[in-house]
Amino acid sequence: MIYITRKEHFSASHILTNKDFSKRKNKDLFGKCNEYHGHNYYLEITVCGNIKKETGYVFDLKLLSKIIQKEIINKVDHKLLNDVEIFKGIIPTTENMAAIFWKILKEKLNKYNVKLYSVKIYETEKNIVEYRV
Repeated sequence: MIYITRKEHFSASHILTNKDFSKRKNKDLFGKCNEYHGHNYYLEITVCGNIKKETGYVFDLKLLSKIIQKEIINKVDHKLLNDVEIFKGIIPTTENMAAIFWKILKEKLNKYNVKLYSVKIYETEKNIVEYRV
């Protein structure tokens, strides 16, 4: 099994708040993140599979990039994540983003002979979330 990764970038803003909590509880729980703020996110999508004899590829990284752009980046880049349809009713934490991106990409990649291995999001240099099953 060979693993390949495509790295993409997007910028977005969000506010971390739970509508069921008081203003005080939200502020205590989420701190500065309870205010509108943004990040320059890096997204790494790793897929795995066997090398195809006819191409020498596990999966065409140009095609993977196009799928990531269409299904994720175009929906979130330069957006307020709280207002993005895929996050309706969900607190747009990086953890929730990774889980939602996984679900979207797994469904799209199913038709290709490749397995989604991980969705990794760098919120900052020090804060990284990775989703794998």
